[in-house]
Order: sequence, then structure tokens, then C-alpha cells
Amino acid sequence: MIKPASDTSHTPHDAIHRVASMLGRGPMLVTSDFDGTLSVPRMDPWAATILPQAQRALRDLAAMDDVHVALLSGRTAMDLSARVRVGGAEYLGNQGLERGRLRRRQPPGSLVVVPHPAPERAWEMARLLEREVPRSVPEPWLIVEPKGPAVTFHYRGAPDVAAAAVRVADMVERLDPQGDLVRFPGRRSLELRPHGAPAKGESFRSLLDDLRPRVAFMLGDDRTDAAAFRVLRAARDAGEIQGLAISVGSDQAAVEDAHPHADIMLDAPSDAARFLVLLGRLLGRTSTLGRQSS
Repeated sequence: MIKPASDTSHTPHDAIHRVASMLGRGPMLVTSDFDGTLSVPRMDPWAATILPQAQRALRDLAAMDDVHVALLSGRTAMDLSARVRVGGAEYLGNQGLERGRLRRRQPPGSLVVVPHPAPERAWEMARLLEREVPRSVPEPWLIVEPKGPAVTFHYRGAPDVAAAAVRVADMVERLDPQGDLVRFPGRRSLELRPHGAPAKGESFRSLLDDLRPRVAFMLGDDRTDAAAFRVLRAARDAGEIQGLAISVGSDQAAVEDAHPHADIMLDAPSDAARFLVLLGRLLGRTSTLGRQSS
């Protein structure tokens, strides 16, 4: 059994050393979060861009036989595909409320998104919150992210994040006293989602069920990704797969939210990108050796 990560961070080469023995054992699933994992954290969520090295590595991996690439994010699937722009990959947006596959050389804007069913009341409440919360909290630091039957309010740019969180949460309670949408507080945001909507844990489980990999990796940086880490480790403990849960980030919030549930910890998105590059190179060498020996 692989033990949880220690308090010491690891290098991309450390991670590759851990995965080397798992390669060549059947189909592989490489799943990653976006914000804070493949992109450098920004105060403005609309300014986030994928690291070029990570994008190239994912494109190389997605083009390989028996390798499945999936992006699993709180962003909408359309927004995610437009920022990642990797063909041959699955895009699970809104933590899995939306799903689509972008074929190779297909424009991101043509992604066909299949939404998870949600009650009409959830859609109505999400629209109400999108409209009314900014009216009651008319601060420049409040950023509203509409996501179908869900909505996220970002306040990472507030001078007092704790006070901003209280103001936004209080207004949500006034507008949705019956709790038509479930509250999911983040580090510097509040997300509202329909009851029963899949989160990253359930969505990662669906990838395992649909794709049936023998090896799986999950990269992420916060508490929503930790749910997927727990699913991966449970499947591994049951003998269903081999793989690693990889947390990304060196700040205290990342360490507290994701690190305890991961097998290995990388310091920054640049390390995650480097790990993906090294994984692609190692897979390429493994494939070449396999062809030479056949």
C-alpha cells in the first residue's frame, strides 16, 4: 500500500520514480484540475492560462495509444476547453455537472457539452443569485461565475477575505433561505450547486467506470480535488487500479486541503507540468522498448 505524502514536498523526478513501475500495465488515465494545478493562481480567475509546458505535455499524452486524458475542474466545460485547448481529451466542467470530449484538431468552441440533469428550481435560484448578490454586494472584488444550475462567487481580491465571505454568505442565505442550492465554501469563494449534483469524487469515479484504466493519476490542489484523491486511493486499495494522487501547491491552504489525502506533493504548477512532460517521455521509451522486444 502506498502511504500518504509526508510533510516534505517532492520533485517531479521523485514522482516519476514512483510511477515508473506502473507503466506498461494496461490503459492509463491522466486526470488534472486546472486552476492552481496547470495554471498559476491569479487574483482574477478570468486571467488564468495554462502553462505552455503543461499544454504540450497533455497533447502528447492524449495522442498516445491506451492513454486517456481528462480535465476535471470547477469551471464550465466550455471555459475549460477554451483555456486548455487539448484535443483528444475529456472535459468535465463544473466538477462533473457538464461533460464533453474534444476530438483532435476540433476547435474548443465546438465542444458538445452533455449536462447532468438538474431541477428547474436550481436553475431559477442560480439565476436569482447571479442577479441579486452583486446588487447587494456592489464591490469591485466580487466576481460572479455563472455555471448553469450552479454559480460561484469569487472574492479573492477583497482586502478582507474573511469579511467578504461573511457578506456573500449572508446575502445567499437571505435569497435562498430554503437551501435550494447546496453551499460549498472554498478558500476565497462560495459555490452554490444543486442537491445531488456530482462533485469531483463522483466524477472521477465515473471516469474509472467508463474508461476502465489499469493505471490512473489525479493532479489537484484543493479540497474538491481531495475527494477525487480519496476515490483513487480506495480503488487502488481494492486492487482495481494502480496510480498516484498528486497534490500541487506549497501554500498553507493547499497543504491543509489536499496534501493529507495525496500520495505525493509537488510545490507548484510548473512542477506538475514537468511531471507530465517526464511521464510522456517515459511512456514513449516504454512503448519503443515494447515494440523492439515484440
